[in-house]
Amino acid sequence: MADYEAQHPTHADTAAEGSPAPEHPSGPLPLITVGAPAAEGELPLPVEGVEEKRETASAATAEPTAPSSPHGQVARGASLVMLGNLGSSIMGMVRQIVIAALGKSVAGPFLAASVSMQTFYDFVINGSVDKALIPTFSDYVAPEKRQEFRELVFTLVNVVTLLMLLIATGYALLAPFFVNFIAQGYTGAEKTLTLHYSQIIFFSLVGLGPFSVLLAALYTLREFGWPAFATAAFHIGIIIGVIVGALVGEQHFGQYGIACGVLLGAAGEILLLLPGIRRQKLGYLFTFQLRHPGIPRILKLYAPVAVSYFVLNVLLANFDLHLASLTPGDGAANVTALQNATRLLQFPIGLVASALAFSILPLLSVQANAGEEEQFKETLMAGIRLGLLVMIPAALGLIILRQPICDLIYRHGRYTQHDTILAATALQNYAYQLPFVAVDQLLMAAFFARKNTIVPVAVGFITILGYLAVALPGYSTIGMPALALANTVQNSSHALILLLIWRVQHGSLHLRTTLPALGKILLAAAVMSLVAWLLQIGLGHLPFFSEATTLGALLTVVIAGGVAAAVYLACILILRVEEIHLLTRAVMAKLGRK
Repeated sequence: MADYEAQHPTHADTAAEGSPAPEHPSGPLPLITVGAPAAEGELPLPVEGVEEKRETASAATAEPTAPSSPHGQVARGASLVMLGNLGSSIMGMVRQIVIAALGKSVAGPFLAASVSMQTFYDFVINGSVDKALIPTFSDYVAPEKRQEFRELVFTLVNVVTLLMLLIATGYALLAPFFVNFIAQGYTGAEKTLTLHYSQIIFFSLVGLGPFSVLLAALYTLREFGWPAFATAAFHIGIIIGVIVGALVGEQHFGQYGIACGVLLGAAGEILLLLPGIRRQKLGYLFTFQLRHPGIPRILKLYAPVAVSYFVLNVLLANFDLHLASLTPGDGAANVTALQNATRLLQFPIGLVASALAFSILPLLSVQANAGEEEQFKETLMAGIRLGLLVMIPAALGLIILRQPICDLIYRHGRYTQHDTILAATALQNYAYQLPFVAVDQLLMAAFFARKNTIVPVAVGFITILGYLAVALPGYSTIGMPALALANTVQNSSHALILLLIWRVQHGSLHLRTTLPALGKILLAAAVMSLVAWLLQIGLGHLPFFSEATTLGALLTVVIAGGVAAAVYLACILILRVEEIHLLTRAVMAKLGRK
């Protein structure tokens, strides 16, 4: 169920149910949307002839610009999105802790209902943000085209709002059919609660649909700050719903507070976009310009993606839930474990892979339109190196410290030690894919920048075979871990196949030039892993650090994880990996802005 926003069959709520992390064409991967993501201000990616005009009047007093090289631009842009992603990811983690504490009898039905809503949301609009909306909106960012831009944006907002209202109403009538399939292994009470949750939260689409369109518009204009805070609002809404429901009590329908919190979170996302909308002067228009030339461009780009989403997200993701509910043991507990492991995986994906993909897409689009082939490849490779720099140690850290992390985050309330063991097992099998996900999302951004959505979609269909080859024989024998591993096989193979196709179509990306940096990263990650493993074993022999207690798990994660991270950073600095210096300077420059 790892759905990377962003995000193949998945047990995830894509990055952050309702948040717009870039989704994998074969299904949502733990993206963290998205979920995903950024700090206040516009992303300083230079667009020739546009940014220069905007800055002319204050050129003399303007702060120093971002480094002119693609490496510097990618690091600067990614740092903005990563900073914002961090807050949203933390709130998403708090939300998941709160949900897990409710126990599997509530968490299982809610998470299953959320996946159904998310897959429909991705299919109708969210999957188009980076694949069709941003590439098309980029054609209208020039000042003289601002009115055309507004007409296109709000035509889509108005159409999508009506469409989502119709979908939510229709689902409310057809929900029993879907729930009987995805929750077949649930008890009667759990199945009934899943039905009611899904009927309520589907109406959040009425807010999430227009939110995605407005979000794409702000991303196109490099307004990343408020969208980042907006995604955190979704998590906060759910947390508030849980708290209010607990105060009301189950005897007074308090168990439905969590579902109502989804509606509150969707409304909060829209409200927190308003400052960015005002800043970019995107006043609302009641318009239905269906003949706008941008509409057929969006439909042409998104048509193949929509087909893949219907097959891979709507059909296959629900099939994945169906298999998870039938795995040996407790179906609801296994679904919950896969969902909770996905949430942990979405943290680095939303913080790094999604941030890089969204920050790099506008610059790649500009370079593709200008025919700057070598600059395009250099920008792409700079993003890939940055992604591997963080995702390789993130994968190893999650694998080694999986049990104390799950104990710390989830072992509260009705969530038992057995439940955390299940989540830790799923997390290990999911985490292997992290470096491949970083490469995959950046390669997809490169294809989307060239207005090519067909290739990633076609590869997504091919990688279904990898999922089925592991999931079908494994779900009834190995059980839940097989479904997590099947997702990893699917996502990882997508990156490798996409890289091969890119070389055939567009020539070499000069991967050999990356080998020295990759070797240094792997060496540093190996030293880090050894330190983390030895510290975890050593601390485990001390009663004070027992992972059976929240304090012991916290101290183990902080000490073993903190020391290991410091060792990795020291190794990277000693080995002089260029990307760490670029990223550090970009983050510090942003934090130092007035």
